[in-house]
Amino acid sequence: MPLYDYISTPTGATVALWHLTETEPELAALLPEEERLRLTGEGLSSKRFCEQAATRLLLEHMEATRGALVTHTAEGQPYLPGRPGHLSISHTRQWVAVAWHPTQPVGIDIERTGVQVERVAYRVFGDAELQAHANPAQTHTVWLHLCWSAKEALFKAMPEAGIDFREHLHLTPPDTIEKEGIFTATESRTPARRGYRLWYRTHPEWVMICATPLA
Repeated sequence: MPLYDYISTPTGATVALWHLTETEPELAALLPEEERLRLTGEGLSSKRFCEQAATRLLLEHMEATRGALVTHTAEGQPYLPGRPGHLSISHTRQWVAVAWHPTQPVGIDIERTGVQVERVAYRVFGDAELQAHANPAQTHTVWLHLCWSAKEALFKAMPEAGIDFREHLHLTPPDTIEKEGIFTATESRTPARRGYRLWYRTHPEWVMICATPLA
């Protein structure tokens, strides 16, 4: 299917989401000819081609990013040369998400539910994070997925290297888990101890977090 959702978040970021149900030829047919030839010439696997094609199509849906080509810094962070603003990209099986903020660093992460996040929870989450929303069990599982996605999004929004998810990224759990909402986080990787707003959305197949610094 084409564009799944287009969201203007309360944090000022724009998020666009694509559900990858097309075949590689079907996606290729949706691309401008120049972009189709460029991607075809890169020798990508079918999976990578579809992810990059969907990313390109999502960027075309956003006025601020339309016509721009994605480049990456030496650290692997995506950006659009010559365009003011900040870009983040995430993909999980059959889903691709793009976030754009005109003035602030942004990090987007989408994670499929059903993955056994409990296996790594004690290595990457703090005690308060692990104990939040403990009941019922289904809500706790959703919360743990949100924790993982939040830390991935924060990692993308921060320029610093050497970030430890448990030691440096600290989430403040929301009072309740809804379909959509906002909670906050603080980083202790730097002396500034910057705060972040975390906009989230839940779905039967995934959770998604968009992180931006507190003003």
